[in-house]
Amino acid sequence: MISELKIKNVVDRYISVEIARQLNQDAGFRGEHQLGRMIDYLGQLPDGCGGGGSNNAMIYQISLLFKEPNDPQTRWACKAMQLVEKQSINQHRSLVAWSLFKNRPDPINECDYHTDERIAALLDVSRSTFLKSLYRGKATIADYIELRECDVA
Repeated sequence: MISELKIKNVVDRYISVEIARQLNQDAGFRGEHQLGRMIDYLGQLPDGCGGGGSNNAMIYQISLLFKEPNDPQTRWACKAMQLVEKQSINQHRSLVAWSLFKNRPDPINECDYHTDERIAALLDVSRSTFLKSLYRGKATIADYIELRECDVA
C-alpha cells in the first residue's frame, strides 16, 4: 500500500514546477520604473547609453526567472500528473486542490484547514464528486508509484 504522503509528494512536486512556469511567464513585464530610477539616482538620471540599454534590460529579465526543479524525481512526478490529466481532468483538479488547500487555513470559514466541502465548492462540484475523483486520482498515482518502485528495485 502506497502512503498518502508519497502521493502528496508527487502532486506537490508537480505544483512547484507549475508555479515556477507561471511566474516565468511574467518575465518581460517586470522592469524598473521611471520613479524608481529617479529615487535610485537621487533625481539626477544618467544620460542614455545610446543603445537603449536593451542588453541590460534582457539580463535583468533573465535574472528574474525562477529555475524550475529539474531532478529526475520531479520530472517523473510531472509526467505522472500529466498522465492523470489526460485520463481525467476531474481527478487531476481534485488532486491539485487537495494538495493545495487541505492543510491550509480557510479564511472564509476562519478555520485552520479547508474541509472537503470547501474544496469541492472551490472546484464547483459536489462533495461526493470531489471525493470520488480524489480517491480515483490517488489510486492512479499510487499505481504509478508502485510501477516506478518495481522498476527501481
